[in-house]
Amino acid sequence: MKKLISLLLVFTMILTLFGCSKPETKSLDQYNNSNPKEMSLLTVKDGYIVNENDENVILKGVNLGNWLLWETWMGFVPEYTHDWAYYDTLQVLIDRFGEEKTAEIVKTYEENFITEDDIAQIEKLGFNCVRVPFWYRNFMTEDLKWLSENHDDNKGFQKLDWLISTCEKYGIYVMLDLHGAPGGQSKNHCTGKAGRNELYENENMMNATVELWSVIAERYKDNKTVCAYDLLNEPQNNGGYEGDYSWSAESEEAVSRTNKAYDKLYKAIREIDKNHIISFEGVWSTTVLPNPQEMGYENLLYQLHLYDSEKGMIRYRVDELKTARKDWGVAVVVGEYNNHECEEYAQKKYEKNDISRIKWTYKTYNAGETWGIFNKDVERIDIKTASYEEIITFIIENTKTQNFNFNAEEMSILR
Repeated sequence: MKKLISLLLVFTMILTLFGCSKPETKSLDQYNNSNPKEMSLLTVKDGYIVNENDENVILKGVNLGNWLLWETWMGFVPEYTHDWAYYDTLQVLIDRFGEEKTAEIVKTYEENFITEDDIAQIEKLGFNCVRVPFWYRNFMTEDLKWLSENHDDNKGFQKLDWLISTCEKYGIYVMLDLHGAPGGQSKNHCTGKAGRNELYENENMMNATVELWSVIAERYKDNKTVCAYDLLNEPQNNGGYEGDYSWSAESEEAVSRTNKAYDKLYKAIREIDKNHIISFEGVWSTTVLPNPQEMGYENLLYQLHLYDSEKGMIRYRVDELKTARKDWGVAVVVGEYNNHECEEYAQKKYEKNDISRIKWTYKTYNAGETWGIFNKDVERIDIKTASYEEIITFIIENTKTQNFNFNAEEMSILR
């Protein structure tokens, strides 16, 4: 028996050191981190993010997914079809209640889903960065007209202004992530509307994207709380789709179109803002991204999203990031991740190699206990039949984070 116990102890130690074990958990009120409150303009130097004192900065962040762009799979609206996206939800609401009441539903949701209490909590949990996914419809109509010609009155900019100023109070950097470009940068529903990927082939869509990023750059070019412009979320994430524009992510057609789009957006921003970091995302590899030295690009952050749950693939992608940093002088970040049963293993790899990382995601509905730091299971409300009043009441009663369950086990893994 003693021999068996000894073997079990040795086996447990091996799992702890090399496997996918999970550390001791803490309750929510045991977290009390405090960030430095003086923000610094972050730039890239020799492959690392540095502040104005030339000190390395590792971004340890969390995504504010499902806030400004609803993703049905982790939301409170039924998945009426496999590809049901935010566009579809908005169309149902507009058809039933009109533009004004739909805007009030969205406003009520946004004001309750992320509040100043959430930003304060994010600091206490030990994060120094949030990545905020948004889409063009936060700023523009479907026919690409600004919601207001005065950008100060534009609800999208008002929301970003609020987030950035609030994060500054808590020493939290903000990465601006265009999750859904006009026309869609992939066919995936996370762009806000599934099945398009028209950005690269439609001049009007590309011009609108350039205009959106140009206005963003003009608005925030002197803001030190903004750490980076993330130009396109998961471009060419076309897996599982067929038909026009459904190029495979690493195909010559996809890579060529994506890098031409990056080049156009990069140059448009640099005409206005020469100081902020610009992030290019590779799907699902850094090898699809251009050599910045050949293109004359500077101050770049190359980004991967890692959803691998096998140690070999985690090592492989981390090595890709390290190679890009070494060979091209770009900083690197895991802009989204959930490594499931190997989360602890992945965290050690990120930490050991000084890789910035931003967890997907802060809070979710109906997505299980592994996707959000805060999670809540609710009976989804049928927006096709529920009254306006019922939808508003549902949002008010079910959207504040205080009504969500804290994922203590998941949080204990994050460093």
